[in-house]
Amino acid sequence: MKQLIQKTPLWFLLIWIVGFMMIVFNSFQSSSSVINFIALFMINVANAIRIWKNERSLAITFLVVAALCLIYILIYFIRYV
Repeated sequence: MKQLIQKTPLWFLLIWIVGFMMIVFNSFQSSSSVINFIALFMINVANAIRIWKNERSLAITFLVVAALCLIYILIYFIRYV
């Protein structure tokens, strides 16, 4: 566990914690899925940046999922705002 924390960059841990807090807070406060998609977008992009050198195909997969989340967010804002 200690090695895993030492190998993981601090900026990634902070983004992951913020994203996880957004998802947990949203699950208790409101039913809007946009907040969950924003959190998933942040986590996916951060994870893709973190693993780009070692596992490029997995990073591209994370970026595709992040793009899908971004499309959902944009559709929501175009439709309801």
